[in-house]
Amino acid sequence: MDNEKVIREGMEDSKEGAFNPEELTTVQPPEQETPAAPSGDMSPAGEQTADEGPSATPAAPSGDLSPTDGQTTGEGPAEAPAGEAAAAGEPAAAASEEPPVSVKEKKSFLRSCGSWTDIIPIAAMLSVILTLFGSLLSLILDESVVPATAIGMKLLGDADSVEFLLEYFEFYGIWIAFVIVILLFKDNWPMWKAFLYNRHGNNLKAILAGILLGFGLNGTCILLSVIMGDIKLSYSGFAPVPFFAFLISVLIQSGAEEIVDRCYLYQKLRRRYRWPIIAVLVNSLIFMSLHMGNPGVTKLGLLQVFLIGVLFSLIVYYWDSLWTAIWAHAAWNFSQSIVFGLPNSGIVSKYSVFKLEAASARDGIFYNTGFGVEGSLGANVMIGAVIVIILIYALVTKRGERADHWEALEKRDAGKSHIWEAVVLTVIMVAVLAAGIMGSMWLDKHADEIQQIIEEQSGLQEQEGQEAAPAQEAAPAQEAAPSQEAAPAQEAAPSQEAAPAQEAAPGQEAAPGQEVTPGQPGGQTQDQQPQNT
Repeated sequence: MDNEKVIREGMEDSKEGAFNPEELTTVQPPEQETPAAPSGDMSPAGEQTADEGPSATPAAPSGDLSPTDGQTTGEGPAEAPAGEAAAAGEPAAAASEEPPVSVKEKKSFLRSCGSWTDIIPIAAMLSVILTLFGSLLSLILDESVVPATAIGMKLLGDADSVEFLLEYFEFYGIWIAFVIVILLFKDNWPMWKAFLYNRHGNNLKAILAGILLGFGLNGTCILLSVIMGDIKLSYSGFAPVPFFAFLISVLIQSGAEEIVDRCYLYQKLRRRYRWPIIAVLVNSLIFMSLHMGNPGVTKLGLLQVFLIGVLFSLIVYYWDSLWTAIWAHAAWNFSQSIVFGLPNSGIVSKYSVFKLEAASARDGIFYNTGFGVEGSLGANVMIGAVIVIILIYALVTKRGERADHWEALEKRDAGKSHIWEAVVLTVIMVAVLAAGIMGSMWLDKHADEIQQIIEEQSGLQEQEGQEAAPAQEAAPAQEAAPSQEAAPAQEAAPSQEAAPAQEAAPGQEAAPGQEVTPGQPGGQTQDQQPQNT
């Protein structure tokens, strides 16, 4: 009977199916000992605990092996999976052929937390729409809330300097648009972690590091240009009010470009693609494309803008420090344009501490006459060297991404629907385009009226200038009055000549043949002149 029982158990084991080959590689089955252990004194794999005691039934080998999900031998035979496989009419090995979901996700370069609105063309378009939305907000607020031109005139007093100042300051609308877009869409909330203060990246040290990086790179290029004789600088003067006004405005402009490219666009690409290089390169290309319309742009200039984008993206990736990128960008622009008076992406500031002697400027290794330092070969080499140093440092220290702000969202498998974000931003883009078309049509329709208003304003300015001129001329006239009062006798002489006969005394008449000498009292004649002169 014992032999028949052992044979029957062996047949049941074979019906329960072969074990998963992957499991056999991790947990070795017993060698010909299972049939000989009907009493269950010890498990075939030797994993029975002391608390279990002898088993009343023979232990089946399939229940003793721990599957890949971490089942222990103390849980008893794993009959449920075998029963489900038998009920489905398929062996248990068929269900184990597909790898786990986590393995699939690691092999795919797409992340589950992303959506179609995060793919490269859509994300790039949305970042451009965000920029246009911010520009529209600035235009609206300037007309109703923020009197930027009036404030600029009070601070600087020069129309040309105010115009250049507003070219930087008008980027404040992009900051507002970014905050609105993040607040409206819950799936964008993790971007706050990259934007706001944090101890490891966005802090005071990050600000100082950004200032040193931006000013150091740009200042070194300018210094080498001066040493090589490519440019000559002369001291123009330091005025605190315009200096700090431009500092704030340049920070607004540089920060706006960084939050669009290195925060909004970069984080959207990181949410969609598992490979960070996609986010680094794509946002740098978009950043470069936004500078293609700048005056005097060159191929080397565009390459330098692209390399700057890569450098700032690596700072965000390895240190999670958007603040460093913002301040490095601002320090580069401010030192180049406001401090040293050189072209910044082809645009020259009306105010600067130093002035460039444009007649003596020439193309060199670290300077381009059309695009400034940014269009030079030397600047590209220096920025490329810094990028290589960062990559080598990360390789040696085995440094990876400092903070993945989408990891928690990916684990929850959420954030798949970003359709409303695309819809809202598309509506905004359509509204901006419609406003632009309507505005151009209105300008064409009222072109004559606008020209008349411009002429009237210019006429008023000329009239004010003419009214101011007499006041300036009145001062010399008043100064000349005392000198006129100093000689009353000379002014009285013509009036005395006008009436020679009326001034003669009564009864005194000029004798015939005598002439009355003008100016002599009493009509005195030449014969009556006094003897003593």
